[in-house]
Amino acid sequence: MTMKRKLTVDIQKADWLTDEYVKNWFENIKAPRTIRNYTREFPFFLEFVKKTPTEIIESRIEHLTSKDMSKRRYWELAVIKFTRHLETLTNDEGKRRLGVWGIHGYQRAIQSFFSHNGLKLAFARKELDVEPAEREKIQKEFIPSNEHIRVLYRGCNTARDRAILLTLYQSGFSESDVSNMKIEDFPFYDKDGNWQLEPFKDLYHARLREKTNILQQTCISREAIEDIRIMLQNRGYPRKGYLFISHKKEQFTPRFINDMLKGLVKNTFPDKATLWKTKHLRDAFMNGLLQAKIPGELKDSMVGHKRSGAKSFYGLTEETIKQTYDSAFKFLTVNGVGSTSRKLEQVEKDFTLKYGELGENIAELRHIIKEQNQLIRTITVDIIELLPYTNAPEKMKNKLKGKIAKIQ
Repeated sequence: MTMKRKLTVDIQKADWLTDEYVKNWFENIKAPRTIRNYTREFPFFLEFVKKTPTEIIESRIEHLTSKDMSKRRYWELAVIKFTRHLETLTNDEGKRRLGVWGIHGYQRAIQSFFSHNGLKLAFARKELDVEPAEREKIQKEFIPSNEHIRVLYRGCNTARDRAILLTLYQSGFSESDVSNMKIEDFPFYDKDGNWQLEPFKDLYHARLREKTNILQQTCISREAIEDIRIMLQNRGYPRKGYLFISHKKEQFTPRFINDMLKGLVKNTFPDKATLWKTKHLRDAFMNGLLQAKIPGELKDSMVGHKRSGAKSFYGLTEETIKQTYDSAFKFLTVNGVGSTSRKLEQVEKDFTLKYGELGENIAELRHIIKEQNQLIRTITVDIIELLPYTNAPEKMKNKLKGKIAKIQ
């Protein structure tokens, strides 16, 4: 029996979500995704210690009053034991079920529960370190290069999917941030509802990250904006609601985004599918900034990391971010919208379209003229045949014959 199946029965017996300490915990957490993760992970700890959340808190308060250090650190030791327990869990094939980052997720849920109830756990350095699984000791990751992204872009079926890919890769936002974007967050339209963004220009955008509430200052690229415009045009240019939606017109959740990208990678790079993680698009964005030699404090702001030291007290202007982004964009460009070559390509396309129609009109007129000339020649033959039977003077007949000869 797997851990998940055994746990489900016990959770149903104890409705832990109604516990007052759990309610207090979740009321202090802003991000819905974090709550979902903790709701999935925390019950495993409850099952392990065989206590309710209230019993855990009451026990923690009692232990903190003790002078016996083994009692004072009872719950720190319980978390360490739980970590060791998670390291032993295996699947049906005998392989370890959870990797390092998976176990860290369970640890964060437990620490968050204690912290938000005012009873923070204290650990010594490396006490919560997790032993890597065998598969993790050999590092295998798929951090996509710019060329990989171009292939993925060409594999997208819709403007929405292309826009999501470019927003993740060229702006450095996470899937949670992209999922929660709303149309009204951006100055797409003027007061009359008409599209007002100039073509071939990046759009500055700053927002607090869903996961950390740290400000991220970056740009939505000129390339992403064009696909977003096409996507919204296909939807009738809505002015409110989530920017990215499913076919059922519902919010395109992080899970939907992950599934869409996983399928895309599977179709374009089948051998890389098992290594794919959506977060690698943020890594690819960071690599673009590194290639452009962007200073560290600017990189931190553009990916939403906390700036270190006194630098964190100084704000960065929109113009600074836009100039920095423009210098890095040559390492991030995918479809070339707004580039000199693409502008020339567009001019050539417009020229061909405009003068191609003119050429078609000229060809049609030539056809009409040809038909008219044929008709004239037919009439002149008839006239020549009728001349001998007319009473016109011979001189006039000869003159008419001369003009007909010129036409023929």
